[in-house]
Amino acid sequence: MKRCYKSPEVSGKPHSMSKMLKTPNWRSVSSDLAATKVSLKAENKRLRKQTMLFVVLFALLLPVTQQAKLMDFQEMYAKEIDQSSMKTCVFLGGEKIDLVDPGDVDKGHKCTVDLPTVSDDERHAKEVCSSRIPYYITAVKHGKTTKCTFQINLKCEKEGYHQIHGKCYKVTDARFTWQEAQSVCNNKFVKDFKPQVANYYYSGLQNYLWDITGVYDAWVSVPELKDYFENPGKNQKAFYVDAGAYKYDARSGDLLLDDPNQKHQVLCEYTPAMTRAEMFYLADVYSEIYPIEVFAGGAVIPSANMETIQQVAPFGQVAHFSTRAFDERCLSIGRIFNVDSYPIQAIEEDFNDVKDHLTSQRFFLTNAFKNDGCDKQDYKQVNHDGSSPMVYRGDSSQLGEYCKAHSFSLQQTGRYPTMASTRAPVLCTLHTYNWTHGACPPGPEWSSKPVRFHRSYNTVFCHYIADNKPSTFEEATKHCEEFGTYLTGFDSAEEFEAVRTKLNPQYPEGIYFKARTPQNRGSLSRGDRVVNGQETPVDDHYWLGGISPCQTQCVERTGKEEVASWIRSVGINTTFLNTYNHDGWKWEKRKDSRKQYVSFRSDNNAFHVHLPGYPYTYMFFVCGVSAPPVRSEKQKGKVQ
Repeated sequence: MKRCYKSPEVSGKPHSMSKMLKTPNWRSVSSDLAATKVSLKAENKRLRKQTMLFVVLFALLLPVTQQAKLMDFQEMYAKEIDQSSMKTCVFLGGEKIDLVDPGDVDKGHKCTVDLPTVSDDERHAKEVCSSRIPYYITAVKHGKTTKCTFQINLKCEKEGYHQIHGKCYKVTDARFTWQEAQSVCNNKFVKDFKPQVANYYYSGLQNYLWDITGVYDAWVSVPELKDYFENPGKNQKAFYVDAGAYKYDARSGDLLLDDPNQKHQVLCEYTPAMTRAEMFYLADVYSEIYPIEVFAGGAVIPSANMETIQQVAPFGQVAHFSTRAFDERCLSIGRIFNVDSYPIQAIEEDFNDVKDHLTSQRFFLTNAFKNDGCDKQDYKQVNHDGSSPMVYRGDSSQLGEYCKAHSFSLQQTGRYPTMASTRAPVLCTLHTYNWTHGACPPGPEWSSKPVRFHRSYNTVFCHYIADNKPSTFEEATKHCEEFGTYLTGFDSAEEFEAVRTKLNPQYPEGIYFKARTPQNRGSLSRGDRVVNGQETPVDDHYWLGGISPCQTQCVERTGKEEVASWIRSVGINTTFLNTYNHDGWKWEKRKDSRKQYVSFRSDNNAFHVHLPGYPYTYMFFVCGVSAPPVRSEKQKGKVQ
């Protein structure tokens, strides 16, 4: 039932009573359907809790064989599959990752798992699989357990992101106001993928957000607040509650409203790069609706209906022409596929790629046009990225028919000018590109020149050293996330040494004091700071992105339990972290479960683990993240 309440005044306290998640606003729904939906919802909740228990047990007590399997997956598939996909496969009991089409990596990968849930028939099995696995479910088998095969096509390139239904999500550790949240998500390390505060379109998303560790309460974007809230308060923003929902007297998985000036975690999202594997899958699924053709560099998709262009104004006057409407037409197709789609480029090399696939219509419109001039070279081509390549290259001085031609069309035998009124499908394209790692962007004013390091599994990592900004662990975490990075990690002694040799700790005058000497025996030591009358040492310690007790890859192949692990995927070599030098501080498993965080002291080249605030409240810190992906040439492969 809907509940309506008067919206309280905006304050620092979120109001949970004004909110009720609602089912879609269908005007008439039979009682049987309503009962079925309630039943399915209850069943999904039961399945989610059961499977989550299964996942949590694996995460906490992952056997040696599972740890070895995850490490094997990382070594073999790091170039094609992201961390979250590999973990989903391993934590749900997958034994291996296979190619969808043996011998053809372009068709993507797949994993088969057994969920410990009874399913009665194939339809029920599909519901069970879909309720827990946020990928394309390509095969199921019902029974005492439910066997699910899911396909992995896309890849979340950035650390800390979790793949859910074709998008990449992450949650921050630090808390921000709503305005701060926008810039935290939209950072320079994923700018080409248009990251943003995550859109919370449907309540079912909560089934999968539970798999992202560390979500407590996080800002989300709700495009139509009225669809979720009876009486949203003026200027209030929505946030999602996961763990610890009791704090607001609300169930876990709810949406609440709060003053934008209050601080919460932030849930960010971006759409990963299109791949040929995704194109092949979409072409198969939507082939009866759209005649999709996958080719070497992408796919071509005629729009669903004809587009009419009018190039001559009343009384025979020539009207200026634009292809802006074509962009909208193709983007509407892209939204169905959850990717961006654009009118095809009409330059020669693109035409040569796609001409063999232009068989379903006599000709297709492109986004090339001209508004004046008689030369071939007067054609313009405006692309979504702002570039404007020449449609004709070289000596293009031919006159004649081009004086009256104002748009451009393609057909299998050639590229032709088009005059007067034309009605034809717009030719939309999806292109795949090779992505390489670009340069490390300049860091904030508090950081030194970034250290760029090539890791062994085709990753380039950027480290940003804060030599003059001693901070608490929480402050250091926020400084990194404001810049789009995390507290960093290392996968090898070589990488660690490349960063360590660049350290130059500086102690700001008036706050941090020089070292004791026989002449000033009573003064504070270097790195001590007076806070509330207490000395808080800093020394040459730096916060890193590691945590104890260990959370991932916690058992060596030898069976020895690890003390700590890297978090946010800033490093995948837990063995290196646990076997490197630990001189100067005890490195051991604590008897209690209190969190300790990894740091290192530059003067003796050793990793330590400390409770926050003891013995060092303030430390320097190092942030890190993989270099931003940069689009290079189109991918070339065999046409199928």
